[in-house]
Amino acid sequence: MRRRSLVSTHRDWITANTRRELHRHAWRRLFTEFDAVLCPISPTPAFPHDHDPDLLARRIDIDGVEFPYLDQLVWAGVATMPGLPATAIPAGRSPDGLPVGVQLIGPMFEDRTPLKLAELLEQTIGGFTPPPRG
Repeated sequence: MRRRSLVSTHRDWITANTRRELHRHAWRRLFTEFDAVLCPISPTPAFPHDHDPDLLARRIDIDGVEFPYLDQLVWAGVATMPGLPATAIPAGRSPDGLPVGVQLIGPMFEDRTPLKLAELLEQTIGGFTPPPRG
């Protein structure tokens, strides 16, 4: 089995970090007008897990087409890449009855903002309800 390297050069890291700082600046501007951002947790509802030891070889079937398993992390990266606090909350079920959630993203270093919004939403729309066993 061939191992893939996740190592980068210092120059590549500086380039990536510069891009991350540009994203952070854009988020700071956005949060001058909005308290939080609501967006998906992942591009799909829950799905069967692939336990292939090679994480990069894992695949997920979406409507008959295979995609890299790690593509499911794209929405999580919206908050984690710039280092923003986010809280995941249940938002209902898909037409197939699978759990669907959303993430609440707050301004940098303001962890209490998405947590408080999650608390208020839970009071308004309820929390997670497990599916009926059948």
